Amino acid sequence: MYKKSYRLVFILLTVIALLFVSNISVNANENAKNSSKKNNDVEKVINSQNNKTRTGNNKKTPSNKSKVKPKKAVSKISKLTYGQIIGNDNHKLITIRQLLRNRIAEKNNLNNKAAQGLINFNVPASLKSKGFEISKNYFTIYLKNNNYKVVKVAIPLKQLSGIILNRYLPKPYRFRNVNTNEKTVTLTFDDGPDPTLTPKLLKILRRYKVPATFFELGSNVDKYPKVSKQVAESGNLIGNHSWSHPQLNSLSKEQIQKQIAGTNAAIYKATGKLPSYLRPPYGATNSTVSNIAQTPIVMWSVDSMDWKFLNALQTEQQVIKTVYPGSVILMHDIHPTSVQAVPSIIESLRSRGYHFVTLPQIINRPLLAGYEYFGHNDFRND
Repeated sequence: MYKKSYRLVFILLTVIALLFVSNISVNANENAKNSSKKNNDVEKVINSQNNKTRTGNNKKTPSNKSKVKPKKAVSKISKLTYGQIIGNDNHKLITIRQLLRNRIAEKNNLNNKAAQGLINFNVPASLKSKGFEISKNYFTIYLKNNNYKVVKVAIPLKQLSGIILNRYLPKPYRFRNVNTNEKTVTLTFDDGPDPTLTPKLLKILRRYKVPATFFELGSNVDKYPKVSKQVAESGNLIGNHSWSHPQLNSLSKEQIQKQIAGTNAAIYKATGKLPSYLRPPYGATNSTVSNIAQTPIVMWSVDSMDWKFLNALQTEQQVIKTVYPGSVILMHDIHPTSVQAVPSIIESLRSRGYHFVTLPQIINRPLLAGYEYFGHNDFRND
């Protein structure tokens, strides 16, 4: 009986002990969970505070940056003068003026008066002038108050190769070594445009793939602007040949300027571009004409005499007899016999090994304002 009692007591104590141990384990687990939960809550609070701090910093950063003014970009050569970057060459200075005027005209829809007035827009004023910047692709000129309300003008650097000294250019300019015996020639036509003959001539040039330069009279451009536009759209160059074909060197300064500026404006109205060259009628020029025009003056080295012969065969024979490598050939697109002679002239010269190029290709160097150009390696300074 006592043995059974002992067994019951032992079983009871064992059960109590197991319950006690189980309770301790449960409490320990709950405490561990609570502790883990608290730790997680603490981490969340810390992370939340950190995130707020980061967010706050991010919000402040843009405002801080906005308060900091960026440093103004300053060109390394902005303190230099025009004289320093072009070797104190006044012809190059005037050429930059011409390029500036051309750029203003191209970028703005100028009326007739404004287009004519560009001939007096003498910026830069002198070799000592400043106010420009050279970047990778552009030469930017900063302008002060002017009638055109233009603040700055960017000229592509490729147009200034050979004008600005190489050490100021991203890519040095190299004169191409041309064989002086290379058989190249260029065609030029004066006194047009003619409403009938010029379009016929353009078709011939397109058929033979020959480029040309047309020196047009302002009075004719004014009458036939669409024809002048066709000349430009066909890929040909257009030059100024005065308004009414006078001997410019016999006129007053005011008359010379009117002849040149009026033609500039007419060509600009017809084509959207100012002419880059002047060919004075009869080749009659002097320093006064040059100073007013402020453009390269293009003459010729071979006169076809088409104006005298008025005969296609004789015109062709005259060209063949007098042509030489690097020639600038003078013709006219106002005589039927002149236009009639062009195909045979092209074919005859090609059969003799000549090929036709543009005026700049014949000259093979930058055409500078104030110089007179007659042909390859044949240019003079008045």
